[in-house]
Amino acid sequence: MDDRTTPRRRSLLRRMIYGVMDRFRLDETTTMVIVAAVLGVMGGYGAILFRWLVQFFQGFAIGQGEHVVELLASQPWWRTALMPVVGALIVGPLVHFGAREAKGHGVPEVINAVVFKDGVIRPVVAAVKIVASALSIAFGGSVGREGPIIQIGAAMSSTLGQWLHFSPQRLRTMIGCGAAAGIAATFNAPIAGAIFALEIILRDFAIVTFSPIIVASVVATAVSRHYLGDSPAFPVPGFSIGNWLELPAFVVLGVLVGLVSVVYVRTLYWSEGWFEKLRFPDALKPMLGAVPLGLLAVFYPQIYGIGYDSMVRALSGDMVWTMMAVLVVVKLVAVNLTLGSGFSGGIFAPALFLGGMLGGAFGGAIHPWVPSDPGGFAMVGMAAMVAASTRGPITAILILFEMTGEYAIILPLMLACIVATLVAQGMMKDSIFTLKFSLEGRSLDYGRESAILKSWHAQDVMEVNPPTVQVTDDLDRILDLFLTGREHAYYVVDGEGRLAGRISIHDIKDLLNEQGLGKVVIADDLCHPVEHHCYRQDDLEEVLLMLTRTDEADLPVLHRPGHPTLVGVLHRKALFEVYNREVLHKDIVGLKIRHQDNDMHDSIELPELYRVQLFTPPVSFVGKSLRELELRQRWNMTVLATKRKGWSGASYNELPDPDRRISPVDRLLVVGHVDDFERMLVEAQEEPQPGE
Repeated sequence: MDDRTTPRRRSLLRRMIYGVMDRFRLDETTTMVIVAAVLGVMGGYGAILFRWLVQFFQGFAIGQGEHVVELLASQPWWRTALMPVVGALIVGPLVHFGAREAKGHGVPEVINAVVFKDGVIRPVVAAVKIVASALSIAFGGSVGREGPIIQIGAAMSSTLGQWLHFSPQRLRTMIGCGAAAGIAATFNAPIAGAIFALEIILRDFAIVTFSPIIVASVVATAVSRHYLGDSPAFPVPGFSIGNWLELPAFVVLGVLVGLVSVVYVRTLYWSEGWFEKLRFPDALKPMLGAVPLGLLAVFYPQIYGIGYDSMVRALSGDMVWTMMAVLVVVKLVAVNLTLGSGFSGGIFAPALFLGGMLGGAFGGAIHPWVPSDPGGFAMVGMAAMVAASTRGPITAILILFEMTGEYAIILPLMLACIVATLVAQGMMKDSIFTLKFSLEGRSLDYGRESAILKSWHAQDVMEVNPPTVQVTDDLDRILDLFLTGREHAYYVVDGEGRLAGRISIHDIKDLLNEQGLGKVVIADDLCHPVEHHCYRQDDLEEVLLMLTRTDEADLPVLHRPGHPTLVGVLHRKALFEVYNREVLHKDIVGLKIRHQDNDMHDSIELPELYRVQLFTPPVSFVGKSLRELELRQRWNMTVLATKRKGWSGASYNELPDPDRRISPVDRLLVVGHVDDFERMLVEAQEEPQPGE
């Protein structure tokens, strides 16, 4: 009895929420905006909780304080060297046994959920990620807190959406809201948070998606500012461009950052692969990276943790350019050791650190010839590195602008971001978020839409009897076909049905006034070769790619390679009709399967309060026919199918027979309102059992 109390309360609360929505007749956009505000509050408090956890664990590791370098200098060197090892011994088992999705920087897992998992993220991921990442940072992992808070916000949002039984499309939007809220609250950057979710996570700027994400970002920032204040994350001196002839120097910086960003991304995934192949317990692998990481921190304490205080020094021009150049190399090694071995943390802060040090070193090296402040080059380098590694130049520009509040240097910052992105993209098409999918052989270019198109083949949607003429048909017959029919083109085939070419009305218009050619010119003389075709077993994704290479409205469908027999024609319109219908079916109807072992039934959840349910009939149904049960009249339930067991024990489906009696091993597939379904089960249990 107690085990069922909580689910019933949850079901009651869901019905109350949906009842409010029905009462006020909230449309889709309004509903999602209200939900987004809730997600903004959750994301804001999630970011605050995460920052508090980092500070809490840091107190145990090296002591409280914002200036990590000074804290490390005040303690014995061996303590600095051992702290990452201690963190590894906690983080490794926590991630391995708690939620392996929490390993690494987390954003690819969020994108994976959006594209390939209909927006579903396990609830435990948020809990494990927030603790593991806080421990990783506090105990010396050279990572950031931005990636974790993105995954934490996305996981919380997905969990709420799953609890509310939202459709996949709503879940994806909610994940975008959670990611935007996390970025906005962490960076104190509401615009950048929203653009990050739209540009990188969802890649969708539709108004239905845009509005909720903006609301979530604004609300999360308001929560964050209430507790953390409204000051920029990086207080910087005023930068200015002394001479616009200095812009070429920022172009050169953009090229350098683009090159280093490729090294950053490639080495990160190489290190993950290298540690993955090691024959060593996965739960203890972080310790392998922690040992050299701790030794590096002894000599270069700037790499310990997030590194914001070192970035502030670079922006202020308080670091020697040679030291900044060395820190670029040391930080690359430290990040690879941290994330490659299995710690948990983000890649934004390392990208900002690398870009800032590279930009500061570049500005300091050329300072005798270019009078601009090296700190300005550091700021531009930070934005350019984020842009090049994430392939999100708009997000990078806005993040640095909102984090520093510095507008005077926006033009060189924009220029360097674009140059760095172009250089990186020219050398490697994938970003730090998408390379994982390419290495696994999965493409994000089409994502879930690709699965829709791949499930259909040309023979499923082609026109079986295409308009054709024989190669020997004369001009008179061809003219008659065009004049009496509605076709604008005919395919030309030989006596065995093999495709020889195509004749359009434009091919014969110049011959209309010619005399004496009616019996002389034949189809073989008029047709032109068909450059693009498909085969009947080609999936619609391949067909779509072929259609993009031609201006024709259709493609001829051949039997198979080596047998060019024309079997049909596939119209562009038919392909898009299938695509639109399937997307509508998946996103608007939003079917998702949920297994409930305790109640011995599977359910396919529809939006709001309707359900398609496969269930084992109550005992009172056994021995009665569907006609006698009168499910529609009594409970407004419609039977769609009956699942029965054959003599061999195998199950099979059949259309409902109103006069066939139900056996104890049958299962019924019904559709109806959730309240009616629950009422039916309760009342059926109260009915007299057979034999009573």
